[in-house]
Amino acid sequence: MPLAARRAALEEKLRSRGLAYGTGAQDGSVEVGPDAAPGERAFAHFVGGLVRLCAKAGAVSHATWFVPGVSNDPGVRARRAQLLAVLAAAGGEAEMAARLFADPLAIPSPLDKLADRTAARLARRYLRTGGPFAGLPLHNGLCAIEARACGTIALAAFGHGRISPGAVALVARAALTSRVLLVELLSGLARLQENGKESLKGMEQVIRAQRLPVREARALRRALSAPRELEQIAPDLHSQALRSFMLTQVLLAALIGGKVEAGEFAFVERLARAFEVDGEALAALEAEVAEFYRGHKDALAALRLAETPEGLPHALTTRLEAAVLDNLDRLLQEIRETRELAELLAKAAAGGALTDGEKVKIREQLIDLAKTIPALAIFAAPGGMLLLPILIKLLPFNLLPSSFVDPPAARAALPATRRKSG
Repeated sequence: MPLAARRAALEEKLRSRGLAYGTGAQDGSVEVGPDAAPGERAFAHFVGGLVRLCAKAGAVSHATWFVPGVSNDPGVRARRAQLLAVLAAAGGEAEMAARLFADPLAIPSPLDKLADRTAARLARRYLRTGGPFAGLPLHNGLCAIEARACGTIALAAFGHGRISPGAVALVARAALTSRVLLVELLSGLARLQENGKESLKGMEQVIRAQRLPVREARALRRALSAPRELEQIAPDLHSQALRSFMLTQVLLAALIGGKVEAGEFAFVERLARAFEVDGEALAALEAEVAEFYRGHKDALAALRLAETPEGLPHALTTRLEAAVLDNLDRLLQEIRETRELAELLAKAAAGGALTDGEKVKIREQLIDLAKTIPALAIFAAPGGMLLLPILIKLLPFNLLPSSFVDPPAARAALPATRRKSG
């Protein structure tokens, strides 16, 4: 596979496993005890996702031990060793990781000692012992950057057949830059929140709890206390993938309380403009995030919503509600002129069950309406139709299709009045 195709495959893996959001999708192959705390469960699935991400990099690179059919005992040991080497390299053990990757079947093997140190570092970064709750969403963003760094190192290592300490150092510097930029963005958002002081205090706690190297901790604290303006930050985000990632993290931070405050809404819109992300792309990003958390509600434990897992998907409808209400007259006129859509929406509003074919028709016609009302582009994204009940709830039907479809009666002209002088 060409490098661009391999990168695209890993990007898809990051999203599908939840690693792009700093958590891990529930994985049936990860064994967790029934009495495990939510933090331990989240940590286990996060690490499971990291391993699958690195293994995907080996598979798409056709690495020696990752081609189909290599299932004997030496092959299993070699795969485990090379996967550990990648995780260890991302944790700062580049020299030892390079030796293990080059000779994964070496005896004696440094695997056990390296595994213990890598596990301890991941547990500290993920705040496993304290649970993945305090100071979020900064915590999730830092974990997502960790996952992206692992994927980058894995792709390079399996593609070239070796781990380069020099290349690992470059990835580490890029990851630090991403962490600083993320802290700046979330700090700027927090300053517009009603409970912004609490958010800033939580982020400070996360930075302190991870026991980061002095240089990195100092850089993050500086970004937290004195963030730059959005328009100054945007040029430092050179790739579209990195911009989408940062926009996703800011979006999650805005939605974490269950609703979007006016200041948060304005911040997200301003950031989207700075990143040159149009309304349709922003709506698609929101729908993508909502779809993941609808399918993996356990992952919400890592977003402080374990007790109310419906909170985040509900909050993701905030922008849709605002857009519909802002464009209500125009939207109603467009629907009136599309007789079939009006009848189907009225049927659904009256409690009638829609067939699969009718749902497809509604989606297609809502997408057509998005050409004139871009806010409806969210229905074109995966999972967009899950928002249909919200749309129906917002539209002022009286549940009678005929009265809704027929053009409204013309208003009688008001008699002219003449103001009395003096």
